Amino acid sequence: MNQRLHLILGDGVVGCASAEELARRSIPHALASRTRPANTGPGSKRAHRRVDALDAESLLAASADATHLYLTLGLPYAARVWERDWPRVIENAIAAARTHGLRLVLFDNIYAYGPAPLQQPIREGHPQQPPSRKGRVRKAIGERLLRAAHEDGISVLIARASDFYGPGARNTVLFAAAIERQLRGKKAQWLGDPDRLHSYTYVPDAARGLVELALDEGAYGQAWHLPTMAPAPTSRALLRMSAGLLGAPQGVQVLPGAVQSVLGVVVPILRELREIRYQHTQDLVFSSERFMQRYPAFRITPYEEGIEATVRSFQPG
Repeated sequence: MNQRLHLILGDGVVGCASAEELARRSIPHALASRTRPANTGPGSKRAHRRVDALDAESLLAASADATHLYLTLGLPYAARVWERDWPRVIENAIAAARTHGLRLVLFDNIYAYGPAPLQQPIREGHPQQPPSRKGRVRKAIGERLLRAAHEDGISVLIARASDFYGPGARNTVLFAAAIERQLRGKKAQWLGDPDRLHSYTYVPDAARGLVELALDEGAYGQAWHLPTMAPAPTSRALLRMSAGLLGAPQGVQVLPGAVQSVLGVVVPILRELREIRYQHTQDLVFSSERFMQRYPAFRITPYEEGIEATVRSFQPG
């Protein structure tokens, strides 16, 4: 039995990037999800296990030979689904950790921080009084994991990223509202104030940071901010970069809240993003200073480099 297996629950861009980092370090690992992704299977070097995170027995069986369980899965982006399913996923993960002695590594976002206006810069100790339903879900599951660490002795770490972007990352604000339109030669749209400072976490950096933390015995029992480039740019500055690379119009069309509601009828992610609009109508400066103090040799990808790789990933050929 392999005693060093890192099992990654979720085969989205963060899960796959984490698998690539583990492979680079020659650490045994496997992706786990309900369906097999296209880049795994016979002839692939990337191992995959079928598992339903909502099924306790399925997760127990899949993680029996693992030492680490990464929770990078993304549930459908709807508040009612998060409220129903995230508590079940977390309880199943805790049960698996209790049974097999797993270390739990949660890839998290910043929805739990609040109230608005947010403190600047946002550090790990920011108050958690979220003004959104999704934020309340994230707060609850984080508290549940840390309670399991305290009461049951389970090794848990929470790693938070700001809005992320990167190669292949489609379910993001930058792509859904802007880069997707720029790819079609259209002007970018935006959901708040594009001239506010806003930190974005680059997916490959997040994955490398996640693995760095997971391998660090002293990182458990607490929350961390994943490495994110500073200083924070404005969203407009990033969209000018992507527009220049794509030959798209440089302008940004700002969508009023009412228009966003109408478009949300046909673009569900825009409807669901309304409740976190507050994060894009004020500065959002995300600090990963604590991470960098612990891992000073870590290289964070500059925004220019990250946007270029992101845009290139969506172009044919």
